[in-house]
Amino acid sequence: MNKSRIVFLSAALAAGVGLSSCGAAGQAGQTGQGSTAPSSAATGQSDPSSSATPTSSPTKAAPSTGSASASATPSDDAKPAATPSPDASAALTSFTFPDGHVSFSYPKNWTVRVEEAAPSANQPPGVDPVLAVVADETGNELLAITSNAYGPGASGPVLRTVLDNAPVPGLKDTSGEQLDFGFAFDSFADHPEFHMGIRKSREFEPSPESSGSTHVPLANGLLDTHVLFDTPAFPSIDAAKAWMATKQYGELKQLLLSVKYQ
Repeated sequence: MNKSRIVFLSAALAAGVGLSSCGAAGQAGQTGQGSTAPSSAATGQSDPSSSATPTSSPTKAAPSTGSASASATPSDDAKPAATPSPDASAALTSFTFPDGHVSFSYPKNWTVRVEEAAPSANQPPGVDPVLAVVADETGNELLAITSNAYGPGASGPVLRTVLDNAPVPGLKDTSGEQLDFGFAFDSFADHPEFHMGIRKSREFEPSPESSGSTHVPLANGLLDTHVLFDTPAFPSIDAAKAWMATKQYGELKQLLLSVKYQ
C-alpha cells in the first residue's frame, strides 16, 4: 500500500500560504489516547477495491513542513474559507464494522483497510476493538476510526481554537449527549496540535473547560476518530483555514458527518 504523506493543498494554494505541496496529514495507526491499537489480520467487510493485507499499525509520518511551528496564534482578521460542498453526484459507497453497529459513507474510489485487535489481558468481555483506516485513491491514509474500542481517556486544561464544527446527525453517546464533528487547534506549551474528528458537542464550544477525549461511548464500546495529520500539521492557523477550502477537507468532513450507529 502507498503510505506516502497525504497531499492536502494544491501547488497554487500552497504558494499562497507558504506551504509545500506535501500537506498536513500523516499515515495511519493512531487510534487515540489510551485506546488499544489493533494489529492482527484483517477482518470485516470493506470496499471490494480494498485488498491490501493489513500489517501492524504504521507509524506516523515525519513532519511535512520545514521549520514553521504549529503553535502560531490566529490573526484577528483571518476568517476560515468556506468549506466547499461535496459534489452531490460523486459516487459514494458505505462501510459497516463487522458487528453491524457503526457505519459511514466515503468516496467510491477511496479504500478501507480493516484490522482487529489481539486480545488484551485487561480487556472486558465483549469488547473487540476494530480499526478501519481510510485511504484516498492514491493510497494515502487519511483517517482512522476505531469501533468498540477500550481504554481510558485523558483530559485536562486546554486553550482550544475551534475552526469548524457541526452536529453529527442522529449520533449521541450513551448518556444522550450530542456528538459533533470538529476541527480545532489546541495550544499547549509542550504539545500544540491540530485535531479533527468526532467528540462530545461541548468539547467544541468556544471555551471548553477541559480538553476532553477522542473516545466517545456508544452502546457497543468506545468510538475513536482521527484525521491523520503530520506533526506539525500546519505552520499556522491561517494555513489550516486555507486547507478548509479544499475538496479534501470537504470530503473528510462529509465522511465524519455520515457516521451512524444502529
